[in-house]
Amino acid sequence: MCNRLTANPKVVLLDVLSPKEFKGTSKDIPTFGHFKNAININVQELDKRVGELSNYKNNEVIVYCSHSHRCPRASYFLTAHGFTNVKNMEGGVSTFTSSSNPDCLKKAFVFHSK
Repeated sequence: MCNRLTANPKVVLLDVLSPKEFKGTSKDIPTFGHFKNAININVQELDKRVGELSNYKNNEVIVYCSHSHRCPRASYFLTAHGFTNVKNMEGGVSTFTSSSNPDCLKKAFVFHSK
């Protein structure tokens, strides 16, 4: 992720977690954090809210979730709706820890306290 963020500072980060996961307020599901400049659209709402992303159809879009289970579905949906440069973040944000990540992630990512 550091390489992608450095290579393309205008990359669009699409977080497909639920709003509670995104904010770190979920009581039922562990939350890990989110990128500071991410757009949060729950994968279950993407079909209704895809219009919010229409300005980014030709941008690099990196889709992420907690464990990389939901983002493939979202990436497929976006590609099918005309987005030209969509990628998944492998492993999801559950692989990040505040102590083991490079400085660029520490600056770009909000870690939820556990």
